[in-house]
Amino acid sequence: NALSFYRAVRLMKITMIYRVAASLLASTLSASAFHSSHYISQGLRPSVLRRACDTIRVSSMTTSLSSTTSSTASPSFCEKCGTPTQLQIPPGDERERQVCSNPSCGHIAYQNPKVVVGAIATYQDKVLLCQRDIEPCKGKWGYCQGFLELGETSRQGAARETWEEAGVTVDPSKLELLAIYNLAGMQVQLIYRVELENDTFEAGHESSDVKFVSWDEIPWDELAFATVEWGLRHACEMKDVATPAIQERTKLITEDGKWEVEEG
Repeated sequence: NALSFYRAVRLMKITMIYRVAASLLASTLSASAFHSSHYISQGLRPSVLRRACDTIRVSSMTTSLSSTTSSTASPSFCEKCGTPTQLQIPPGDERERQVCSNPSCGHIAYQNPKVVVGAIATYQDKVLLCQRDIEPCKGKWGYCQGFLELGETSRQGAARETWEEAGVTVDPSKLELLAIYNLAGMQVQLIYRVELENDTFEAGHESSDVKFVSWDEIPWDELAFATVEWGLRHACEMKDVATPAIQERTKLITEDGKWEVEEG
């Protein structure tokens, strides 16, 4: 049951703290084998999962473009043995990496863009929106989205996020790819659309409110991120199209530090 799982998670967390340096805890827990899909199959509602989710889900959609660099900061300690790392160019590489200073280990910490998955869910010409209960952009609105977890496909991740944030069960196989957004080499976002079978929902632990609104009622001035607006506007344009055109956009940082958006 959920209580037993919670206790098991606490024990696992304590064990990991002793095995890995504290600075590595976030990255280690993000590789946890926990998946909400297990609980979806058990029929548990998001309110039952909140304590367990809060314990080990340290990687969620809590990073905006303005603060993404903190989520991609190089580790100061080796994730394999805990030895301090050194910034250097490994043999055969062309970029500086954080490399374990322990000669018997030598593990290289590769930093790569995060993958974000989301689902724009609709029911009878209304779209599902969640009000964020976490920073950044707490109180702002958007569709269900978050970071892809280890061991799941992008569609499974989008379905999981929809369950976690809105209590809505989605069949991953029914998700249609709608948009791909590349954000300055820091994030790659895969946004899907799906038509729901009913309008049942329940706010999850990251949402303060959830509701269905008509396309005309979308609070465009209260959306959390620019990409949320991109996705919703494109979904609205494609709502009557059987096979949607996939929108591709790239957001770059220019040499003078300004943002620039390109199609494709």
